[in-house]
Amino acid sequence: MRSRSSVAYLPLIGHDSEENILKPSSQHSQLYTWLLRCFLLGSLILNAVLFSIIQPPLSSIVVPFLYSPAQDAIEYQIVQFHSGFGADLPIYDRPPSQDVDAAWDSLYEFALNKVPREEAALMSNKTYPILGEEDHYMIALDVFHQLHCLNEMRKAMYPEYYPITEEGIHSPHMQHCISSLRQSIMCSADITPIVWQWSEKSKAAKERSDVVHTCRDFEAIKEWARKHFVPRQQNMSIYIDDDLVITKF
Repeated sequence: MRSRSSVAYLPLIGHDSEENILKPSSQHSQLYTWLLRCFLLGSLILNAVLFSIIQPPLSSIVVPFLYSPAQDAIEYQIVQFHSGFGADLPIYDRPPSQDVDAAWDSLYEFALNKVPREEAALMSNKTYPILGEEDHYMIALDVFHQLHCLNEMRKAMYPEYYPITEEGIHSPHMQHCISSLRQSIMCSADITPIVWQWSEKSKAAKERSDVVHTCRDFEAIKEWARKHFVPRQQNMSIYIDDDLVITKF
């Protein structure tokens, strides 16, 4: 016959016959509660420390950095986008006119800029000196180049209004513009969520692209460009001997 195990069996808490065995004294109960709270608090602190080590805050994430002379002009603001549909059309999106052309031209009217030698030396790509002012160097911020490209693509939509080159819209310049804008969009990779909201008029959930974004202040960057503006491009066929050494990345 098999003998019973010598291990004592403890019944469930609240079992009438063993209640006095398992019920702690008031003093022990208070001590137990205090120890449990200390344990839980310590566990929370330890987990918070471990999380901060494993998942550092966004401010401490290392981002590959390339110097730009305009970096001090960067400011941020909240901007609600236009949908581009119906009446929600800023002047840039309206049919061609002199006012529309003037609005587009004003976006990149200060596209050519100059920077002093010490700033040009910090850039990752070497640039060309200013003719007759060799202690300054010429640059153009890519945002203005992108806007120029977008304007050329806009004009191609209205051949009845704008003259077309002999190559037409299928030109190397247009191909370059599309490629440049594609790369720029992929580079900036805006992660602002596009949303869907119910429309009583359409009786369906409609996509809303007119949402708020965190944007760089374009006017602040344009003001930087105005202060560093070069009114005309120099004769680029004139060779200038230059010993500028740039910072390698």
